[in-house]
Amino acid sequence: TSALASGLLQPAHSCFLRPHPFHLATVRDEVVVISGRKLAQQFKQEVRQEVEEWVASGNKRPHLSVILVGENPANHSYILNKTRAAADMGMNSDATVTISHQYTPKEQLKKHTIFADIVISAAGEAVIDVGINRVHDPVTAKPKLVGDVDFEGVREKAGYITPVPGCVGPMTVAMLMKNTIIAGCGCLRL
Repeated sequence: TSALASGLLQPAHSCFLRPHPFHLATVRDEVVVISGRKLAQQFKQEVRQEVEEWVASGNKRPHLSVILVGENPANHSYILNKTRAAADMGMNSDATVTISHQYTPKEQLKKHTIFADIVISAAGEAVIDVGINRVHDPVTAKPKLVGDVDFEGVREKAGYITPVPGCVGPMTVAMLMKNTIIAGCGCLRL
């Protein structure tokens, strides 16, 4: 049993993180508590070093950007912890959110868009629905997935529209896989 467990707990070799093996010297009768804080500190130190090596090689300092929607206190706490961690490890961390609308003076709108890292437009021509909600279908009496947009009501007004399900979700999965292979190949070149 010990040999099997040792084989299962061999470290995965990652491109960016050094291996952290778990050793099972003997079979124990009591549970071993793994300290997430201790492991996190090890990883943070490695990330800190990798960031500095990356920047010293002439690359741009990594930047963590977060878009927060709503006023959920748990989300604010989560984001605060991430921005502190990023600063602690030598990374920068987007975000001032500016909302503009049809009555925003053109000069202010121009300034916002020139200095923005991300611009999300909802002018009405193209509607990209990234929302996903599970609702009860009154016709079939079964749950179904819908977006945030009234698809049928908007499809006649918009020039382009994405359905939910069937557009952003599959593209997200496909691009995650694409980015995974890009990252893997880039890592292997290092």
